[in-house]
Amino acid sequence: MSGLEIHEIARDVFLFVGERFRANATAIISGREVLLIDGLASRRDARELKRVLVGDWKKTVRWIISTHYFSDHMAAFGLFPGAPVFAHRNALHTFWSEDFRTPEEAAHFVEPSILVGEGMSLRWGAYTLDVFYNPGHTMCTLNVDVAEADLLFAGDTAVGNIAYLHYGPPRLMTDALTRALARGRSRVVLGHGTPVGSDTLCHARTYVGRLEEQVRRARARKGSSSTIGEIPLASCLADGVTGSEFERFFHERNLASIVSRNLFAASA
Repeated sequence: MSGLEIHEIARDVFLFVGERFRANATAIISGREVLLIDGLASRRDARELKRVLVGDWKKTVRWIISTHYFSDHMAAFGLFPGAPVFAHRNALHTFWSEDFRTPEEAAHFVEPSILVGEGMSLRWGAYTLDVFYNPGHTMCTLNVDVAEADLLFAGDTAVGNIAYLHYGPPRLMTDALTRALARGRSRVVLGHGTPVGSDTLCHARTYVGRLEEQVRRARARKGSSSTIGEIPLASCLADGVTGSEFERFFHERNLASIVSRNLFAASA
């Protein structure tokens, strides 16, 4: 039995949450056609998505928008060969820079059809999609603002209540969170799971700032590398936020990246 979840999050907007990594895909319906934002993390989840959209709902996937070109969001792209894929012009560089990809995930690769620079606006069904460049998590990240639905699709600009710093400079990550918040949406769809409130983006920005404070303090002490690796997640979270295992996983990766890339160096 498939673990694919289906949530109607606005009129004619359906969020599919996959079993693998709880990566998601969103179908925005216009008549008999669908615009898809992202494409899940496993081929099994993607096949179930196709079964629902094409087999059960009798829809045709017309367009696909990729928020960022990492393989855990691309599994469905190859299942809809007639649907052009919109991605940022840095998408190919981003895909080949990914260093935690499995062979199965590598097979999700489909070359993007239409490359976007700073952004574009697209009318689809009842909605206007404002696609804008928001580099931070990756250098190819696009966010999709849907004002009529009070929704912002932010990809992995935040992961839970924190940000993932492995692929980009922390300052760029903070700027990306600020740009996302400036859209003023109360509901945000991140790359994993169900919609969250915009306060999640605030929490992620707080996390980056507090993590920097903790790292700079650690660097001022002897044995800084080992000390940095021991910074607890709780010391970096926004007030009132309790860390999850999902966030702990990415926090530990952040600490490893800080050590290996010398992030938040004392002279910075």
